[in-house]
Amino acid sequence: MFDYAMDLGTSSVLLYREGKGIVLREPSVVAMRRSSGSVVGAGQKARDMLGRTPEDLLAVRPVRGGVITDCSIAGAMTKIFLKRAGCGGFLRPNLLVCVPPLVSELEERAVIDAGMQAGASRVYLMEQPVAAAAGAGVDPDSPKGTLVIDIGGGTTDLAVISLGAVVCAASIRIAGDSCDDAIQAYVKQQHDLLIGISAAEQIKQTIGSVLPRDELCSVPVRGRRVSTGLPACETVTSEELMPLLREQAELIRQAVCALLERTPPELVGDLTETGMALAGGGSKLYGMAAYLSQSLGLEAHTSDEPETCVILGTRRTLNRLKQLHDGPINLARRRQGLA
Repeated sequence: MFDYAMDLGTSSVLLYREGKGIVLREPSVVAMRRSSGSVVGAGQKARDMLGRTPEDLLAVRPVRGGVITDCSIAGAMTKIFLKRAGCGGFLRPNLLVCVPPLVSELEERAVIDAGMQAGASRVYLMEQPVAAAAGAGVDPDSPKGTLVIDIGGGTTDLAVISLGAVVCAASIRIAGDSCDDAIQAYVKQQHDLLIGISAAEQIKQTIGSVLPRDELCSVPVRGRRVSTGLPACETVTSEELMPLLREQAELIRQAVCALLERTPPELVGDLTETGMALAGGGSKLYGMAAYLSQSLGLEAHTSDEPETCVILGTRRTLNRLKQLHDGPINLARRRQGLA
């Protein structure tokens, strides 16, 4: 029997199977019937329904801001994904789930319950920054401090890690979703055009930038004219979006500075040597890594696919999962004991 690791994110879920690598990557969206509450699908098919569902269908995200908001729906989604990844029937694998650094005991229990409902034998928890650092090519067990910036969908998780554990952490709700919201609001205000959140995300991925591009990029944007209610199309450029996306990057920089003010001076001094590890899909935004590196004066460690850093960083822990204590690792209680 193979063990599994899961990165349960606001935007997507990734599953890693011991010995096989990443076996599933799906949006963390569930489609369910309003009348009965039954789940009819999960993943990409459900995501395509966002903003397009008929009256009896509802597309929901059971993970918000990096934490589970509906345990039953999250459990059903996890069960579907584990089955797609080859786990089902009498197979009850151990499941390692990556969680935000400031997870509470209540949130831990929600993750554990969701995993157990999905058919896991035991559920273990691992702090996302530790996994992200390992996935970005940084040794998380080093005694020298390393700054980890994980820019996800709902939140940006910041942490300074040393000796394989989080020393100081913070989490802000400035991430991929907030960039999408900013674009959506801008297009409505400046172009008199109402667009969906999926369209805003597509614009961000296509022409979004924090720093000036070598060439001006533009995309046609289709939606509903606010003033008339009729279909319309406008052209949006990368140059006009850059100031509002840089505002988001600046808020992340300010949060990093606030975190470093609470970090032991010895570890802050290490950062000039170790730098920072960037993870999460939000770090792929054009110019984001360069902006943070320049403004903080730290070398950035990134990978070609930063959204997989967390899940790939679980490999070493997954290989020695059976050496850990039985049952869940209570990160919140351990953190209180160290405080």
